[in-house]
Amino acid sequence: MGRKVTPDEDREHGRRLGAALAARRAERACSAPDLAQASSVAIDTVRSLENGRVAVPAFLTVARLAGALGLSLDELHAAAMRDVSAGQPT
Repeated sequence: MGRKVTPDEDREHGRRLGAALAARRAERACSAPDLAQASSVAIDTVRSLENGRVAVPAFLTVARLAGALGLSLDELHAAAMRDVSAGQPT
C-alpha cells in the first residue's frame, strides 16, 4: 500500500495555517524559541509549520501552538481561511 497523497487544497491550507501562526506570533512579539517552549513543541516543528513545509500538521501540535498564542482553534482556522475567501494569498 502506497503513501497517501495530500491534496493540493490541504497543502495550501497547511501553508496558510503556518502563515497565520507566524503572523500571530509576530503580533505578540514572541520569538519562535519562546513559542516552542511555551507550547512544548520542538523549535524545528514551529519553523517548519511557519515556513509552509508541513502540509498537514498534527492536531495536538496545532492546538498547543494556538493555545500558547492565545487563539482558539476556530480563530486560527478562520485566519487560515480568510485569505481564501478573499481570493488573496497570505
